[in-house]
This record gives sequence, structure tokens and C-alpha cells, in this order.
Amino acid sequence: MVFVFDIDGTLLKSDYTVSQETVDAIKSLERNGHTVIFASGRMLVSVKKFLKNFFGKDFPVIAYNGGMVWIPEKGVVFEKSVDFNSTKKIIEFLRGKSLHRQIYVDDKLYGEEDNEYIKSYARHADVEYFIVEDLVKLSKEKLPTKILSIADEKVLDNVKDELDKMNLNVDIFKSMNIFLDIVPKNVNKAEALKYLIDKLNCRDQKIVVFGDNHNDIGMFKIADFSVAVENAVEELKKEADYIAPSNDEDGVYVALSNHFSDIISG
Repeated sequence: MVFVFDIDGTLLKSDYTVSQETVDAIKSLERNGHTVIFASGRMLVSVKKFLKNFFGKDFPVIAYNGGMVWIPEKGVVFEKSVDFNSTKKIIEFLRGKSLHRQIYVDDKLYGEEDNEYIKSYARHADVEYFIVEDLVKLSKEKLPTKILSIADEKVLDNVKDELDKMNLNVDIFKSMNIFLDIVPKNVNKAEALKYLIDKLNCRDQKIVVFGDNHNDIGMFKIADFSVAVENAVEELKKEADYIAPSNDEDGVYVALSNHFSDIISG
């Protein structure tokens, strides 16, 4: 089987920890011959730090909500960037609204203002960040893998509506309520998962997915068994085969214990 885990809001608790029981259970999945994948909106460097800190080893990774796929020993096997025209219009739109904007280039985080938004994000993701005068100019030199805005949930709803009307070559969705992710068209966790499963020669294996947010819905639709934690958004819960306790109540471990106890032992 293939087991796919979202990180923030699913595996990671509110205090930014993962229980030892959960870590041990996931390690035992791989030890018993199953494929373990981590799928996140985070930067690749951030996911790799998370894996090192909690698991002490690498696993295949879907980063940037599908914009980058990485396999240990092989490196980055897929990457797609936002085109310059879309990037320029989005950054100028966000700048005109005085909204926070940051971009990701070569797996590095860049912003135009050294504000609390980017400081808090960098702390949470455990990454460095760089401030530049003009993100559009930077994008002209190297296209971004993702653009992100951070604001109040209701503000982002309105921003999303306005950006959608611009008909740019991007997909836009919220993650963690206060994040608005902007990625290349048709880039998402589900498409990246299909690509990665093909690369890992796991096409005939059943897929089990764990998640909590809108960006996990596509993966739930292609999964053979899907688990939403109790703190998940309602739209995802409607797609889930099983609702586990919340991330703070070790929902992933509970689900693995209840449904896959035979393969997390030993």
C-alpha cells in the first residue's frame, strides 16, 4: 500500500510536535514494505527539515502543493513554475491592495517587506527568508514555484474571487485559512501524487491518504481509503472514508491503529 500524509494540521500538533507513537507507526509502515509519502504546501527544504527532526530519515516528498516532487537518492524529479505574466499581475495586484506577498524561487523564500507575516511563516516552516526590493524583477530572472499571500480568512476570500476573475494561468486555493496559495494551472497534490506513484512503480497498490484541508481534497478523490482529522475543513470531511480524532489528539495514530494495526506492529 501507499500511505500519504499531509503535515500541517494533520500530523503536526498545535505545539508543532508529532507524538512518538505516530512516528513509530509511520516508520513501521515502511519497514513492513509499504510506501510512505509526505504531501505538503511547504517548501521542500522545510519538509526535509521536518522529516529529519521527527523521523531521522528521508521519504518521497510532494512539496509546494504539487509544484515540486522529490525522491531520496534521485533528487527533484518534477518542478513547475508560475509563468511571468501571471506572476507580475498577481504581485502587482497584491501590492496595490497592500497585502502581504511572498514567492518561492529555487526553494528559497523571498518577500518585499520584513514584516511579522514573513517572520512568523519562516519560524513555523523553519526556513530562512530574504527581502528584495521588487519580487517582479526577481521573478523575471527565475520564475517562482509558488506565490503566497497571508491575511485574514475573509480578506483572502475576496482576494481569491478577484484573482479568479483575472483568468490567469494559475490555480488558487486556501490552506490553513490564512494562506492563499497560488500555483501553476493544474498543479496540485493529487496530480503530483499520480506522477510520484508512477515514478515509484506503485501503480497497482492501494492508496491511503491523511489530510485536513482544501488542498487535500483531490488526493481524497483518488484514494482507496481517506482519513480526515476532526479539525479538518467540512469540505474534506465530506470526502473522507473515516473521521479520526483531531491532530492534537493523535488522529493519525488512532486511524492507523484502528484500520491498519496488522501492519504497524513489529
